[in-house]
Amino acid sequence: MNVKVDPQSPVIVGVGQVNASYPAGEPTTLMAEALSLAASQKVLDAIDELDIVAIGSRAYSNPGHLVAATLGLTVDRVGYTTHGGHSPQMLVNRAAWHVFTGKRDIVAIAGAESWRTRRLLKRAETASGWTVQSADQQPDELIGRELSMATDVEARVGFGDPLDAYPMLESAIRAEAGRTIDEQNDVIARLWSAFSDVAAENPYAAIRRRVTAQDILSPADGNRLISHPYRKLAVSNNDVDQAAAIIVTSYGRALSLGYSADDLVFVHGFGEAVDCDSFTARASYTSSRAIQAAAMDALAMSRVSMDDIALVDVYSCFPSAVQIGARALNLKLSGDLTVTGGLTFGGGPWNNYVTHAIATMVTALRDRPEDLGMCTANGGLLTKHAIGIYGARPPASPIIEPRVRQCDTQLPVTDVLHGPATILASTVRYARDDVAQHGFVVAETAEGVRILARTDEWNLLAELEANDVVGLTAIVRGTSLVDFAERSPSLAPATR
Repeated sequence: MNVKVDPQSPVIVGVGQVNASYPAGEPTTLMAEALSLAASQKVLDAIDELDIVAIGSRAYSNPGHLVAATLGLTVDRVGYTTHGGHSPQMLVNRAAWHVFTGKRDIVAIAGAESWRTRRLLKRAETASGWTVQSADQQPDELIGRELSMATDVEARVGFGDPLDAYPMLESAIRAEAGRTIDEQNDVIARLWSAFSDVAAENPYAAIRRRVTAQDILSPADGNRLISHPYRKLAVSNNDVDQAAAIIVTSYGRALSLGYSADDLVFVHGFGEAVDCDSFTARASYTSSRAIQAAAMDALAMSRVSMDDIALVDVYSCFPSAVQIGARALNLKLSGDLTVTGGLTFGGGPWNNYVTHAIATMVTALRDRPEDLGMCTANGGLLTKHAIGIYGARPPASPIIEPRVRQCDTQLPVTDVLHGPATILASTVRYARDDVAQHGFVVAETAEGVRILARTDEWNLLAELEANDVVGLTAIVRGTSLVDFAERSPSLAPATR
């Protein structure tokens, strides 16, 4: 590297990933292992900030303290994020800025889940022996705003689970494209099969086998219905024991620690934005202005265009998220949209997937020094977004301070409706025996007012399952879907 590089340019010097077998250690143990893989003890001893991604499988009050103690580190500052899948990229953006401005010297970012081990220990009625922290052991900083999964109005009808929301997005995407249910299922299955091909080559993936499109659609091998139209092999796989870690410092500091320039991956640019907090009130169920805005900022900071991006990892909790992300970035649907295999096959460790995506991207870019890579991150119900651009060559311009763009246009919502409304999105949720439990629709009145309505009636659930109801007129009483003003045209029933 012969060009002159700003010594304060933020770089990633090390990454580590763990995909553990049952019985795995607790999350803090796995994070310590990932950090040990990411850097030597000499580098770890020099860390002055350790930031931990929010953990779902253990209720620690300050997991960073436990990680530091496991590694024998004395860290000036320990942070812990609120929940949200955007958090890892947000932490890298933040660390890059703090390093660039000299506020921090070396920042470590880590996250882990031991959800599979927790589940199996509970099934065996075996105590985990995991650490219990008292509530007075708090991090130095809680990073990020609390993530709201539902408004009070939505929560009153039992809404707020991603397993209800993202399949509803899928129904809107299908309707806009003019596809039948079976045609859309084929799009989903082919995309996810291509993702499994990538995971098969990823040594840290949770599921390292190629899955065919027919496998994605088939009920065989426990591939049960989750939420219409998704089966288990089309949704995020949180049943994992995984950890990942990233070490961020400045270019000058990295060289002083003995790293070669060829070891380093630069943070070229980043962007953050939020969509509407209310799922019912969001302007579109098929697109995201916030992803576009975050990408625009990241590209502008990097002084490149999407044509310059060779590798991408689009957040992939559900097929609808990938389709909307790809649309925002003007990318074609294919296995090229992931470097890990995605949250189903690479593994979806709750808030921490993107730490794995960035770690995998860094490893890939070291082998492709002329290329740039982009990682996208998503928190909530397609709500919070963060994007980063990385490359082994120095950036064309300095980074700037992270900002969060507000793209949260909210349409009017009512919590009570007695009358007709046009359906914009729908889904059905299933119990473990494939029996439909409940269904949701978002509908809009002639005056442009939204309503989220629920049904538990078997005949209406059957209609939501078998036919594309988007565009039909729902009859709503209060917050209950009670009927349709007309039945959908004759369509082939969706395959169960």
